[in-house]
Amino acid sequence: MRRALLTLILIATATAGCSRGGDSGAATALTGTFALPGKAQTVDAKLLATFGDGRDAQLDLSETQRPDGALVTSYDIDMTKKLHMIVISDDLTTFQHVHPVLGADGHFTMHLRVPASGGYHVYADAVPHGDGQQVFRFDVPFGNTLSNAPDLAATPATGHAGPYAVTLDKLKLDAGGTTMLTVHVTKNGKPAKDLASYLGGAAHAVFINAKDLTYIHVHPVQGNEAAAMGDMAMGDMKELSGSAKVNPMMMLHVAAPSAGTYKLWLQFRGGGRLYVVPFVLTAA
Repeated sequence: MRRALLTLILIATATAGCSRGGDSGAATALTGTFALPGKAQTVDAKLLATFGDGRDAQLDLSETQRPDGALVTSYDIDMTKKLHMIVISDDLTTFQHVHPVLGADGHFTMHLRVPASGGYHVYADAVPHGDGQQVFRFDVPFGNTLSNAPDLAATPATGHAGPYAVTLDKLKLDAGGTTMLTVHVTKNGKPAKDLASYLGGAAHAVFINAKDLTYIHVHPVQGNEAAAMGDMAMGDMKELSGSAKVNPMMMLHVAAPSAGTYKLWLQFRGGGRLYVVPFVLTAA
């Protein structure tokens, strides 16, 4: 299988803090850490961050083949996108899910603004054609700031967003195995009837292992579909149309590779808006 070099150029503006981040206007090269447990690494990743004086970022992502250095322009689509980028603060309290666009020149580009200066974990999740899914983490300092310890305070099994309540049937995962989590979404105390698909799925769930920062991206299945799927690989799940209605009862098949604490962000679309609800789970 071919190996590739994945280069992410992040032009980030930074604000003041306690400890030096990147110098304004200077380019800082960062090496990506492979963050996809249970999968083989088939690309290498590097991040070049050029810092300015704010919280904005212009992203430029490109991939070149090794050893000849030819630019890779072919990416497989995963859940309606060729690249999912997850941006999480190092204290695990803020979350963004964004999608740089692939241009004719083979570069993914987009403008990013982070909510506050600080350290961020930037995950680049893509499927370069022929290589399979590849996810890399870059630890990027936006501004002059100290690293912050993760906030892993226990959460209840029910979280709230707007008029919705999201309830998990448990907050425990089976380390080294697969756990089936049941998700119920209610609105004003009743099963939500105005849920719609998001990026081809019933919802999206990102789990981060708080110890080693490995990454798990799960696409829930709806109600009766979960029983029909059994142990079917999530990659075999049929994508939903943009107008598809979503069952307020969903199932998450979560493979936690190791024991520890995991932060979950569950994204869903309700009433025409996108919501995200965080949870803290433990695996043993």
